[in-house]
Amino acid sequence: MELLSNIELEKLSPIERKNYYMKLKEKCLDLSNHQLKFGQDIIKKVYPLVRKYEYEFEGTKNIPNDSNALFLVNHSNSHDIFTAYEALSTFQRQGSVMVATDCLNPLTTEIFNISNATLLDRRKKEDRKNAILMLSSKILSGKDGVIFGESTWNLHPILPMHNIRTGISTISAITQVPIIPTIFEYIEEDGIINSEAKLYKKCIIRFGKATMIDYDKDLISQTNNIRNNMSNIRTQIWKDNNIQRSSLSDIDPLIYLNHTYLKKFKALGFTYDSQAEQEFLLFLNGETKENEYTLDDNGNFVSGITHKNFQLKKLFHQ
Repeated sequence: MELLSNIELEKLSPIERKNYYMKLKEKCLDLSNHQLKFGQDIIKKVYPLVRKYEYEFEGTKNIPNDSNALFLVNHSNSHDIFTAYEALSTFQRQGSVMVATDCLNPLTTEIFNISNATLLDRRKKEDRKNAILMLSSKILSGKDGVIFGESTWNLHPILPMHNIRTGISTISAITQVPIIPTIFEYIEEDGIINSEAKLYKKCIIRFGKATMIDYDKDLISQTNNIRNNMSNIRTQIWKDNNIQRSSLSDIDPLIYLNHTYLKKFKALGFTYDSQAEQEFLLFLNGETKENEYTLDDNGNFVSGITHKNFQLKKLFHQ
């Protein structure tokens, strides 16, 4: 049983769609997984010694007590996967985070591998399909699932959420567990910072209300609705914390550039290639393809990629 495209799926009647997901469920139940899981406990013990900020949990009443769940999370920086495993451990839950290995070094990849992460190479279509089925299989075995629906880091100065791919809805349709929209909001220090380790004051983790995928409705519209809900949740967090990000005029270009530089080039275990990463973002027809802003030769704050160079290192005292 192969995964159908959205176009193929829309041609099916509601009954045919339900049968399709039931057959996928049977296939996922037959999948075997021999990954180790003790890495989550290692992250729980070690990562608090590495990060320099604390967590604040909000909306915990939205986490189901009587079932496992699929947590759909925004994606901001190199800490997100570790944060996801720490959050699961905080609530005594075991799970699998979907992790792209094409941007990781071997050591980081192995840490996530022994944490039962669902690994994939985003450049390979077959890997992406297999990851959907494998994470579904793990959820059906009783584990929670965590997926970063934006596919790569959102470095945009004012956009709360990029578009989300329908794979998240496919997993929920197969497993029939609720999707919990979840925002990781890293509150950043003010001003120019000289170390990525000192960049964040705290991380607010807010859980939204659970959503179930309906067989009778198309996946694209349901996925877009979840994305809009997450945008609203994140925007509310900004308001609650007096973070001004409603327009580009609210952004200090040098501070944004400094913080983005640290995230991209000073994070341990990750390599962020802006040109390559932008290819993993989902831009709909008519949308401007942008994820970062930079300064042009005239000092204007414009859409574009910040590259690692001596001038910036000198400017930020790196």
